[in-house]
Amino acid sequence: MPNPIPIQLQDRLSDEELENLKPYLKKSERGQPIAFEGRMDVRNFVEEKIIQVRSGYAPEDCNTVIIEGAPGAGKSSLLRQIKEDTEENAVNQDVIPLLFEVESLNNPVMFLQRLLSHQRTDFEALSKSYAKAGSRKVNLKLFEFGGGISHHFPSLADRIRNSPEEIWNAVRESLQGKIDPIFLLLIDESQRIEPNKNDKNTLATNMHGVTDIAGLKIIPVFAGLSDTGYRLKKVGITRPAEKAFNLGLLEQDEGIHVCRSTIQTMNISKLFKSNDLDTVCAYLDNASDGWPRHLHHYVRHFVHEVLNSHEEGRDWVDLNYVLDLGHDNRIEYYQDRLNETDWELADKVLNDVAKKSATKEPLTFGTLHKSFGDVIGHANVKSVLQQYVHDGIFDKNRDGTYSFPIPSLRTFLANDRDVLATKNALQNRLRTQNPLDTN
Repeated sequence: MPNPIPIQLQDRLSDEELENLKPYLKKSERGQPIAFEGRMDVRNFVEEKIIQVRSGYAPEDCNTVIIEGAPGAGKSSLLRQIKEDTEENAVNQDVIPLLFEVESLNNPVMFLQRLLSHQRTDFEALSKSYAKAGSRKVNLKLFEFGGGISHHFPSLADRIRNSPEEIWNAVRESLQGKIDPIFLLLIDESQRIEPNKNDKNTLATNMHGVTDIAGLKIIPVFAGLSDTGYRLKKVGITRPAEKAFNLGLLEQDEGIHVCRSTIQTMNISKLFKSNDLDTVCAYLDNASDGWPRHLHHYVRHFVHEVLNSHEEGRDWVDLNYVLDLGHDNRIEYYQDRLNETDWELADKVLNDVAKKSATKEPLTFGTLHKSFGDVIGHANVKSVLQQYVHDGIFDKNRDGTYSFPIPSLRTFLANDRDVLATKNALQNRLRTQNPLDTN
């Protein structure tokens, strides 16, 4: 490991403060960022869409929003932030934001249960619509945790399975005739959507391309990998969204703000001089390539090192140790992504492609077709490229070219997946880009 980069501690945390850090660390380990910054173009667009739907404006295309990006670009975190933005905006009292996993679109009953899991559902009104007594005992938690519909409304469950279109009528009836709410449906991992009827996904196609269904105002937001638009077309969503977004790297000021906000939220900023904290945030941001997933892991390792320093009685934290752990973490992540592919013969070709390509230079289909086709057979190239896109190894750009979504992923491949060589390359880059002299 490189020589230590000591960052002095100006204070110490009490035992109680150290204990209070643990819930934050557990949250970040599960991949949920403690602080969120940026992506204002997407967040503002969704808010504008809410305003349009509320005013009755009918766009030429549809209300659907598509968010694409490689693994770790922050799609899931963005959906959670959009939900939080909507809930915190006092103007949005008429909006019901609901976060879904894409599997619920393949299961109509599960989807309806999620749609009913909000405070505006009137279970007594729903019960009367489907002639089931005793519904006033049905509460929100039954619907949130599953089993509620089939147990309390068996006739409704049967109808939903046989005719998914009944979902929208059931939701309308649960509102006791009120049709004012706007349902903001935030659907994660949308690249995994599957057809379930006549090569279409009935629920997805019904909610897409219209301003309302059965009197319900609906805004669907699909988030997934860069082939999400293609996957949606495969299940019957053929009309383009009014606007689609492709998440890239965070801007430098956004990344630094995420670091500082996270450290402040955990109440450990008091441990450092302001200029030392600036140095820490600059290092972590640069080390992450501006990639949200990596950035949050580097910050988490930094907090762990703060805990280590207290346990060991040190009055400093080793920033290089943090960076080293972060590099290990991201390389392990790349290895996991690469191990998901089924084309062993394509592995060496992928390494060679990474060596030949510039970091930001797109790769044409023709170039890739020749490189891979000579090894695995030209008939298999399209399937390989689709899988690489699906696994987040390649991004497919809107002009049909391909690129590596994360610079350090390309570095790892260009170094023949050698962990030490990749870590040395990352360290060397940091020495030239960061403000602190590491010699």
